[in-house]
Amino acid sequence: MNYNLLLTTAPLFPSDQGEREALGVPRGFRVPAGEWTIRLEGLSKRSSHHLATAARAHGGRIHLGGGGGRRTIFLSFPSERWAPFRRRLTAEQAPLPLLAREIHASLAALAKPSRRFRLARRSVPLGGRTLIFGILNVTPDSFSDGGRWLDPDRAVERAEEMVREGADGIDVGGESTRPGSRTVPASEEIRRILPVIERLAPRVPVPLSVDTTKSEVARAALSAGAEIVNDISGFSFDPRMAGVAARYRSGVILSHIRGRPRSMQENPRYRHLVPEVLAFLRKGIGKALAAGVRRDSILIDPGIGFGKTAGQNLLLLRHLQLLRSAGCPILVGASRKSFLGKILDRGPEQRLEGSLAAAALAIFNGASALRVHDVSETVRAARVAEAIRDGGLER
Repeated sequence: MNYNLLLTTAPLFPSDQGEREALGVPRGFRVPAGEWTIRLEGLSKRSSHHLATAARAHGGRIHLGGGGGRRTIFLSFPSERWAPFRRRLTAEQAPLPLLAREIHASLAALAKPSRRFRLARRSVPLGGRTLIFGILNVTPDSFSDGGRWLDPDRAVERAEEMVREGADGIDVGGESTRPGSRTVPASEEIRRILPVIERLAPRVPVPLSVDTTKSEVARAALSAGAEIVNDISGFSFDPRMAGVAARYRSGVILSHIRGRPRSMQENPRYRHLVPEVLAFLRKGIGKALAAGVRRDSILIDPGIGFGKTAGQNLLLLRHLQLLRSAGCPILVGASRKSFLGKILDRGPEQRLEGSLAAAALAIFNGASALRVHDVSETVRAARVAEAIRDGGLER
């Protein structure tokens, strides 16, 4: 459907105008605790009118803004009024019945998040314990560890070390996607990753992920034993990627990106950051589902550092919970990234403490998985963050 949906069951009280803009919250609009919030953009004038009328009839508060294709509706309503409100929408003209179903699915995802990440050969538990994916860049030019693991023997040793440190998966990448990087041919990417994946698949007890935007590379990696496709483009660069993932019944990680790695950091601007990121991720999920990928095989990633300023990265991490309404668990990859360097005034190798702080807060704000360079340290930090979040120690 041609609209953008943001839904949350948490109260929104941003006081800073820039933050309100990033969330798409109208000036002066307050959402009381205990009410659900829906933000819609792109509905027709007629559908917007019917939605607003139905919401008011069931105790909702409405704000209408914009015009043309950018018409926005921001509404809140008491949670106990959802059932009659849903019945009213179901009786309306299209697209409101479909919208009602989508809102209901989002509410279900918020109330009962997925507890499994299903792959072709195993099902990985989600929930209390955060999944930690160790980063293995077999590239000469990655921003943090370029060249360190280019040799297959060293790469395999590093992967096995990360598994001993507690990694729940190994994410193997053969192309740098740092800001300003140039793409490499699929054949070169395959040449870099295949010897590593072929040797690791029978040796490590955790799933392997391939970090690529190319379906040809994904196909080769999955054939060699990888079980997850990590696509930083959210299935937007290669139209064949979703079909490959579905064919191999792989897990997928769909990230948000604005532009291409070479130019993505050139003045990244958003009208409303969080709704735009969420809309992009929903589109990727839609492509995956249409191709036959199972919903419980999808993780979503806000794409920290991919076409975003340092401040925009911080806003996404602070409001990570809002992305849960897309209906898929969240993975965050903030490890050693440049926004931490701006805060700490340190290079990639000296950003451990900042990476751990970001990881702990991401867990507290709803992340189910992390992608990291420093596995052992992150595992320990994650266990503490989970204990604080869940009250896990006996009183």
